[in-house]
Amino acid sequence: MRFTILLAGAFFLAIGGCARTLPPDPAHDVDIVAPDGHVLKASYFSPGKPGPAILLIHQCNMDRHAWDTLTGDLTAAGIHVLTFDQRGFGNTRGAADGATITEDADAAYTYLLSKKDVERGRVAAGGASCGVTSSSALAARHPEIKALVLLSGWVDDRSRAYFAATPSLALFGAASGYRSDAADIRQAVAASKHPQSTSRIVPGSAHGVAMFDANPDLRATIVTWLQAQLVTGAGD
Repeated sequence: MRFTILLAGAFFLAIGGCARTLPPDPAHDVDIVAPDGHVLKASYFSPGKPGPAILLIHQCNMDRHAWDTLTGDLTAAGIHVLTFDQRGFGNTRGAADGATITEDADAAYTYLLSKKDVERGRVAAGGASCGVTSSSALAARHPEIKALVLLSGWVDDRSRAYFAATPSLALFGAASGYRSDAADIRQAVAASKHPQSTSRIVPGSAHGVAMFDANPDLRATIVTWLQAQLVTGAGD
């Protein structure tokens, strides 16, 4: 039921034009071809050396540039980053459904792993709002994913069961205390058996990446946590 609601919300926001578009960025803009031939507009950022990687899935009232401030921090920490516009958002045309959301995320993930400097044994995923549902399901389909960053969203029962059954997967969850999704983020992290899984409930009502503005230290906290899981190997 929640997934259906999220899809409906994504379609409504796409029609309403809430997503923004930015000028082309030739240094980072890439095209990813989905299984049905649809072109997903994406941005790939490399730290310029071999290292771990993360795929970030945007929330459904934004586009891939919602992650721009965090992306710089991650690449500075030696982490490769891929973001992409879901169908109907940003520079990617079309409309999504349950099947294409899954296939598009898998296509983006495959693209990230294809980059020659990405260390396949050190890969993470992250999502905000509806991206929480998508990134959680992605991790359940790809057990080699070592870490998940979940900002203000909902995790379905199948993904939560996967968290409980997979102690090798570390979770970082954050949400604002005045929003109902805080309880879901807490439950998702609580299901995890990884010793470094953690949740952070912040003051206020900011949703998803908007928490970065309301809580200036949150980005640094996420980067430090990801370094522990992916860069230093402390999460092994």
